[in-house]
Amino acid sequence: MIGRFSLKAEVSDVAEQFRVNRVEQAHSERYNVVPTQVVSVVMNDRHQERVIQEARWGMFPFWAKDSVNTSKADIRRKPFLHELAKRSRCIIPCTGFYGAKLVGQERDPRAMHIVMQGRPLFGIAGIMDCFRNAQGKEYRVFTMLTEETLGHMSDWQPTLPVVLDEEGVEAWLNPHERNIDLLQVYLPRLESYQLKAYPVTNDVHNEQYDAPDCIRELKIDYA
Repeated sequence: MIGRFSLKAEVSDVAEQFRVNRVEQAHSERYNVVPTQVVSVVMNDRHQERVIQEARWGMFPFWAKDSVNTSKADIRRKPFLHELAKRSRCIIPCTGFYGAKLVGQERDPRAMHIVMQGRPLFGIAGIMDCFRNAQGKEYRVFTMLTEETLGHMSDWQPTLPVVLDEEGVEAWLNPHERNIDLLQVYLPRLESYQLKAYPVTNDVHNEQYDAPDCIRELKIDYA
């Protein structure tokens, strides 16, 4: 599961890269984003204008299997995900995400920060929903699409997010496109060689910890 990610980017950089028309609510310089937190997403508003808005990571009910991560294959297999994917898609701006790996003589799994080679800022495909609580207040919530890992990284990181290229971003955010089979073409599987993983502080495992050293590479002797 992808249970943490980072976004070390200015709002202006996110807006420029994803061709945003308007910034409604935005969060930047986030080093340890965890489920149930509110973060920035790129989405279409009710006027079909592309905006940066905020949404909570994790659908309701939070304990459900698809709340935080949704398999790319499940948007075809599960009717409620299929319907959401047809009408309510988003992009999650990201600069890296986290995994954990047993290395060397360490007793506990070492937190690893995973980034894309040559792409310091990228977008993960997401599906959104709108939840209204008992008091009538609405919440935007989202889940991110994932895919099974291939290559050497699969030994310790079983899933990877679905990262979109420029063409994929445009297709995924096209409000007029409702053909999920067609959209699947724009959801590529990441290969391990496209990624770089490096060890970082295990303070990342603390949901309350959000500081620059979360993404700072540690020099660890694995011998």
